[in-house]
Amino acid sequence: MSHDTVRHWDSDRAAAYDKRVREAIPGYDALHVLSCQIVAETTGGKGRALVIGAGTGAECIALAESCPNLAVVGVDPSKEMLEHAQAKVSEYGLTSRVRLYPSKVAELPKFEPFDAATLLLVMHFLKDDGAKQGLLEEISSHLKPGAPLVLADLFGNWQDDWQQQLRGWWRHLQLAAGIPEDDVEKGFRHVDRDIFPVTEARLTELLAATGFGKPEPYFRALCFGGWVARKI
Repeated sequence: MSHDTVRHWDSDRAAAYDKRVREAIPGYDALHVLSCQIVAETTGGKGRALVIGAGTGAECIALAESCPNLAVVGVDPSKEMLEHAQAKVSEYGLTSRVRLYPSKVAELPKFEPFDAATLLLVMHFLKDDGAKQGLLEEISSHLKPGAPLVLADLFGNWQDDWQQQLRGWWRHLQLAAGIPEDDVEKGFRHVDRDIFPVTEARLTELLAATGFGKPEPYFRALCFGGWVARKI
């Protein structure tokens, strides 16, 4: 990479990202608190958890702090984000229990199978052309039988009238949070171009095809949903 990655993803930019994502996604903090609690309850707070899309490290740190006997492995293809995440992990004194890999799940070494995995706000970036199923297959191959996959995504069919209503409310929510209107519209252009939601029925099919049981919902906020599915 030709540019200075530390300068490219400095602490100010990372902090701005963490703030903006909370403003833009309804229930963002509640989603992560609930997800950590589900991992804690289903694993007994011990063992090993895989975090896909570790980003700036907030999720890995929250899991490690809520479960003192849990080891966390985070993966993310963005080396810049993980550089910031690693600094935060060190700051919190969690380097012995949180390991970060700048890679995709498919590139992750075959460790002992994990006791749980989280996939929060990641899969909707993949097209339903085999990419979503491929990611779920990779995750499934890293989990113990019975292990939970805690998954959240933007979902639904944008052609549906109700989804259009939800989209309108989502727009108003972002404006109320103080996000400039130009940035909100830019965000929706990004959604229309780069986000590939599926319906809950299709998600159920994808999980069934990759070795998971029926997804049970635990979170809803406008166009966003969260589910738990166990590896069969």
